[in-house]
Amino acid sequence: MKIIEKKEAWIHTHFIVDSYYITEQECRQISINVEPALMSLGIQYGLKYNIAPSKHRAIIVLECIPFDNVKKIIEDLINEVIKDFPVRHPERRNVVTNISVAEPETNTQNNSDNIS
Repeated sequence: MKIIEKKEAWIHTHFIVDSYYITEQECRQISINVEPALMSLGIQYGLKYNIAPSKHRAIIVLECIPFDNVKKIIEDLINEVIKDFPVRHPERRNVVTNISVAEPETNTQNNSDNIS
């Protein structure tokens, strides 16, 4: 797994990864390894985890927007922690489209044979 995109959204920094989701165990491992480094950099805000539904990607949210040089340090640290995590893709589903409903066919020949 790796970070493929960074975005600033209001007062947060989003690190978008190439996986559909991050497990709870992986979230804990990221927090354990990254949050002490955040504190040593003077950042008192933590990490949250989310999914961007329109992109089908997991997001690691830093609850602040640090300076660019600090943001690069954090990105490198997160990438180091998640490099061995497996990439998960969204579940593939079959989608049915163009359904049409037809009237049942009536067989008049069989009905006349039953009467005689």
